[in-house]
Amino acid sequence: MTAPAPRPARTPLRSMLQGGLVPGVPVALIAPLLAWAAAGGGAAVSALLGGVVSLAIFVLGVLGIRGVLMGPTATTMAGAFGVFVLQMAVLAVVVWSLAQTTWLEVTPLVLVFVVVGLVFQVGLVVGYLRSRSELSVTLSGEGS
Repeated sequence: MTAPAPRPARTPLRSMLQGGLVPGVPVALIAPLLAWAAAGGGAAVSALLGGVVSLAIFVLGVLGIRGVLMGPTATTMAGAFGVFVLQMAVLAVVVWSLAQTTWLEVTPLVLVFVVVGLVFQVGLVVGYLRSRSELSVTLSGEGS
């Protein structure tokens, strides 16, 4: 009888992406339904767009962090800050350009964007914490 093949280790980035997407996608889909019930079809479309844009920007940010972590250790914090600034710049351009349209309702778009973003960020932290493995070390002189 052969032993089962060991499962490949989950990387922190994969766990973080899953941690962000698992709660983020349902929120991005449920929020437009709530917007539709509260304010109609235009609000629902705007809310859906806000959720999709939020998920896209934050997923691209996590992928950008992967690139930063592959670089030199000394530049990790500066690279992570650069990814954050780039995310906020893309967000500003997208929201500004969408606000120029006549069919979009900005309030539901921004509200859902923020809520999905916060849920995604909490999921990232939870995913990161779940990916860490406990280290058990016995020092010489401890125990027998």
